[in-house]
Amino acid sequence: MKQVRGGACGGDDDTPSPDGGTQPDAGTPPDAGTKLPAEEGRALAVANGGLIVVGSTEANLATTGVDLLVRRYTASGEVDTSFGTQGSVVLDFEGPAKGPISGQREQDDRADTVAVLADGSILVAGFARGGSKTDSRDFAVVKLQPNGQLDTGFNKTGKSRLHFGEEGSVNFVGTVRGILPLPDGRFYVGGFLTKSDGLDEDFALIRYNADGSLDTTFKSAGSPSGSWIGGAYTDAEAVQGMVLQGSNVVLAGGDHFAAVRITSSGSQDLSFGTSGIAKSEGGQAHALVARPNGGLLLAGERQDVKVGGEAHGVLKLVAYTADGKPDVTFGPAGVRELTAPAGVLDVVDVSGLRIQADGKILVFADVYAKPVLFRLLANGDLDTSFGTDGMVRWPETQLAVPRFIRSTTGPKLAILGDRAFVTDANVFSPGYFPSENASVLLKSTGL
Repeated sequence: MKQVRGGACGGDDDTPSPDGGTQPDAGTPPDAGTKLPAEEGRALAVANGGLIVVGSTEANLATTGVDLLVRRYTASGEVDTSFGTQGSVVLDFEGPAKGPISGQREQDDRADTVAVLADGSILVAGFARGGSKTDSRDFAVVKLQPNGQLDTGFNKTGKSRLHFGEEGSVNFVGTVRGILPLPDGRFYVGGFLTKSDGLDEDFALIRYNADGSLDTTFKSAGSPSGSWIGGAYTDAEAVQGMVLQGSNVVLAGGDHFAAVRITSSGSQDLSFGTSGIAKSEGGQAHALVARPNGGLLLAGERQDVKVGGEAHGVLKLVAYTADGKPDVTFGPAGVRELTAPAGVLDVVDVSGLRIQADGKILVFADVYAKPVLFRLLANGDLDTSFGTDGMVRWPETQLAVPRFIRSTTGPKLAILGDRAFVTDANVFSPGYFPSENASVLLKSTGL
């Protein structure tokens, strides 16, 4: 069945350089007219008043393919040159490899999520492609010191690669979408796992020890030690968020706003939801947060909803109780779908969700490829005191942030105090959130 193989990911890389494996001058500002390598921002985290942005870069495409990218920005949006090599860490997971997995060319690597630990160290995770002629992908995890150097106390190299299936096989596609650190130094990574044909995606949850080894005390029937692999609850389940409930963890995301609860030993809690799963028919969830009352809130979209006789994509929010039952105090069957005013329509992706201290809800979404930030009241109604009809939209004419990461897949936003950053629009917008004192993070979770 599904076998998991873990270990250091040295591949055929040369001996690590003194800078911890980063590529020279990866973050050096280009001269005017210089063609910049294609980059993609995938996730954001706040660290010591600055921003950690992760994703991928084609800076070394001819030699090592698409590589994993970590970059730090100051709060004003400038590259922090004290981090890594001139602000960037570029990591390749395989080197120019040959053989049954890689074929004759370099593999592509990408970071999809990031977490900053209490000591300032940084966990980054995503995937390392497992074959040049397939879509096979392995889970990839990296740990960096606060200055951007690889933490060689983590799996001896600072990098770990988890392969699914037999050694040398290209049967599975896996991608990490979330990291959940635990107080004792262990951490979960969550994502999805599917056969290479991509016909069905299953929840995948792995628990690591602080040193980067698999925590083999985490066991589930039918899954390898250190992991819990979900069943075929819908066509596509992908961990888009994780919430701790005591020693248990709730994961959610994908089709029909699915959520499950996994115990600390690795078994599925069948008392959660209905027979172990919470679902709300229709649409796809992209984000999960805990509610102040102990419940759960998921945000996503449902497509082809008829409004005025025409089909639209609408923002959908689903509230569950702490035990995975529909929270009917939030709406019928725990669901709110926004179909008015007209400005809320045509949502195609939700990439961020946060509940403010006052209970109001922030949702960041892609509406016809333009970033929109919604604010809703605790009951799911639009907060019309915010922006225009409860929405702040970013026009195309804003003050450019110097060489902010160039995203190519959907809008991503980070907010620090009253400062907002939108990565794919290259904008810096002060003054939208004058009452927000705490840092706000709305993170990308989509492919």
